Amino acid sequence: MIIPALDVLQNQIVRLYQGKYDTAQFYPFELASRLKSYQDAGAAKLHLVDLEGARDPKKKQWQQIQQATAELTAPYQVGGGIRRYEDVKQWLKAGAQQVVIGSMAVDSKEEVAAWIEEFGAERFVIALDVKRSASGWAVATHGWLEESQLSLFELIDFYLALGVYDFLCTDISKDGTMTGPSFALYQEIVAHSPGVRVQASGGVSSLDDIRQLIELGVSGIILGKSLLDGAFTVEEAIACYQSA
Repeated sequence: MIIPALDVLQNQIVRLYQGKYDTAQFYPFELASRLKSYQDAGAAKLHLVDLEGARDPKKKQWQQIQQATAELTAPYQVGGGIRRYEDVKQWLKAGAQQVVIGSMAVDSKEEVAAWIEEFGAERFVIALDVKRSASGWAVATHGWLEESQLSLFELIDFYLALGVYDFLCTDISKDGTMTGPSFALYQEIVAHSPGVRVQASGGVSSLDDIRQLIELGVSGIILGKSLLDGAFTVEEAIACYQSA
């Protein structure tokens, strides 16, 4: 499916370039109205990230984000600063269909495994953000400021064994660049784990990019900057996805 995405920093819609906070590009759109416009355009799911919370959990913007999502009827997934059991419980209670777990899924696997057992594997999306390295795909955490020793595929296998099938994978070098997705990354993931429902994120700049991702077998396509900058509309993206 097509999944429009909005990142929030300093209570504003923003896009980063390759995950770097000092590159923040702010957009003059109101969060609630922008979400509703995506929903009204036919989006079957929405994606939200609290970038402030991802960088520093003490500065979460959850109250503002929850106010913006309160009137949504479309399901949404949310991430950024979700580090505790209470965080997961709060978001699910607030109406999120799924919580997106990034840094904790890498640094505290056993704790996340306990959350999965309690709330159900279907309520989780595991976000694995990667950089190409000499040994393969290195996983980055904490707002992409730190690097894990665990490999991408070790982590995918761990969570698949727990019943989680939804993975959001981003090649950091592509994020916010509008230079095309990391097709090689998604090809490798699908080849390694054919049952994975992988959400592609980063670099999508054209409808042709969407077509190529569908051909690779991804199940979801996250669209952020391409929609904010008007490269194409949600309606056009959905029509492309449905006709592929």
